[in-house]
Amino acid sequence: MRLLNRVTDGSAVALFAATLVLVNVQIVCRFVLSVSVPWTEEISRLLFIWLAYLGAAIGLREGTMIVIDTLPQMLGPRGRAWLAVPVRLVSVAVILFLFGASIPLVRSVWSTTLPTVDWISNGWAYLAFTVSFALMLLHSIVPLLRGVVPAPKAVTQ
Repeated sequence: MRLLNRVTDGSAVALFAATLVLVNVQIVCRFVLSVSVPWTEEISRLLFIWLAYLGAAIGLREGTMIVIDTLPQMLGPRGRAWLAVPVRLVSVAVILFLFGASIPLVRSVWSTTLPTVDWISNGWAYLAFTVSFALMLLHSIVPLLRGVVPAPKAVTQ
């Protein structure tokens, strides 16, 4: 999981940097050089979609997603502990549904391409959903397994 987290974090940083560079190239070309470069807009949009969905997976992993915690706050510490597993299970069910629903979506648009870059499939934008939901699923299931499966005991000699 640590390697996966590092790859996800590194990908998010790279996507942000690439988006920043492309948007600045577009600004310089359009307003300084008076040249239109339409592919930069579409590629930066594609990268931004990936950045947003990877960011959502990272947010879920780090516990920084926006939550409504009125009921857990009203129940107190004991109620929060009791409610944690059912909430996690419902979250897993919703994420699993979204993951499953994203696969036919990617398949349905894979044969179409971006208007200005005809060698890049529109499916790449929708694949961000699938990858993000898969990461969210992992980050939701692992804490459940850690709570259910006992940690291995250290072998002493």
